[in-house]
Amino acid sequence: MNALFMLSQAGCTPQGGAQGGQGGSSIMFLVMMVAMIGIMYFVVYRPQAKARKKLEAAINELKKGDRVLTAGGMYGTVVGTSETVVVLEIDKDKGVKIEVNKAMVSQVLPRD
Repeated sequence: MNALFMLSQAGCTPQGGAQGGQGGSSIMFLVMMVAMIGIMYFVVYRPQAKARKKLEAAINELKKGDRVLTAGGMYGTVVGTSETVVVLEIDKDKGVKIEVNKAMVSQVLPRD
């Protein structure tokens, strides 16, 4: 075991063969890294980017009567919008309304 380690450190192979395979392994490493980055792009980044664009489009098209969920976990009905602010009615019976930044809307709920 020790002799094998010393031979590998010296740059020799145990059978005394040539060391020609080293250049190919670095190319294979680069190919594998590019493949892994490509897989991560298609599995992780691309679906997240699509979902983010879809949510941004839904937030920009908010109108009175839409139900939303905020990042803080509050459900509300849109009663007014401006460039950056959405006015939500939380409790219709008590007339509770809050102003929320549009960026804090995490979900636009489907109409029933």
